[in-house]
Amino acid sequence: MKPIVVGIAGTAKNTGKTTTTSALLEEIQKNDDITLGLTSIGYDGEDIDNITGLPKPKIEAWPGVIVAISEKCLENSSAKVKTLLRTNISTPLGKILIAVVKEKGKLLLAGPNKSKDLAQVINIFHQLQVNLTLVDGALNRIAPMVEVDGIILATGAAKNRDIQQLIQETQQIVDILNFPIMNPTNPSLVNYVLDEKGADKVLEAFKYHDALYIQGIIGEKYFNYFADHYTSSAGKQLLFSDAIKLLLSGEISNVWNILGKLKKLDLKVGVKKSVDILAVTVNPYYPLYRFSTNDYQACYVDKDRLLDEFTNKLTIPAYDVVVDGGHKLFRQILSYSK
Repeated sequence: MKPIVVGIAGTAKNTGKTTTTSALLEEIQKNDDITLGLTSIGYDGEDIDNITGLPKPKIEAWPGVIVAISEKCLENSSAKVKTLLRTNISTPLGKILIAVVKEKGKLLLAGPNKSKDLAQVINIFHQLQVNLTLVDGALNRIAPMVEVDGIILATGAAKNRDIQQLIQETQQIVDILNFPIMNPTNPSLVNYVLDEKGADKVLEAFKYHDALYIQGIIGEKYFNYFADHYTSSAGKQLLFSDAIKLLLSGEISNVWNILGKLKKLDLKVGVKKSVDILAVTVNPYYPLYRFSTNDYQACYVDKDRLLDEFTNKLTIPAYDVVVDGGHKLFRQILSYSK
């Protein structure tokens, strides 16, 4: 298989991101043709959720897996590794080390937290003949995911117990990530829009240019201001570096609505680099706070209804890896890599 980098992003805490990763690892371990690379954007892998106090799964790695991991996390992992390279990538938990697992065990994952650093790790992995890299992440630290080929989104009742609302929220993320690639000729460059003055400059620029390229982020408030005041002629183009920047503009549903406004105004919005969304995993679990005992109880929505609704209404495949394991999801990755 050709090398592929897959990000696994949770939409909130306790939506099953680590469970999804673990289910995939069980399938990958059975496949001798795969050399696996593992890393995380920021920190993950604690024994107990630091908010709810409920147990959390950790990542288990086996001999031959290549990892990019911080020094302090490596010290607190049970897997025995051989360090191959000490990078110049700094994190709050020490330098990032590239290592190969020698004895099976649990890993506390904490990897690079910047796009350029993740790109460096991926490049090193490729040099080491890694042909599948899994990047553990979350929506609130998704910016470096621009470096991956595709994303698996982990969501569930911990994000929203209302299944219909959860589907709508998830579809909005899918819609934003699926914005088309555009390559306008010589677009006018804007670095970022973080205030009303910046939005006014973009509006003024559209009077003289057919295409504008916003290289950084446009904040939700001023994105909405721009949409409300846009009056230029139809067919002009607004380009972003990648769809992740759109996700980071603000609250997802608000950004989705703003983009809908611009579509009605016949302003074409696109990106220079796409990140495919491969599938969604759904988790019926949610932690319920109990005031009487001042702690959390593990609760669940109807798992069959949750999966059925997602399968029937979402435009991408949905899986419950607790019920079905990681086989179908793994096959989805393999078919994408061909």
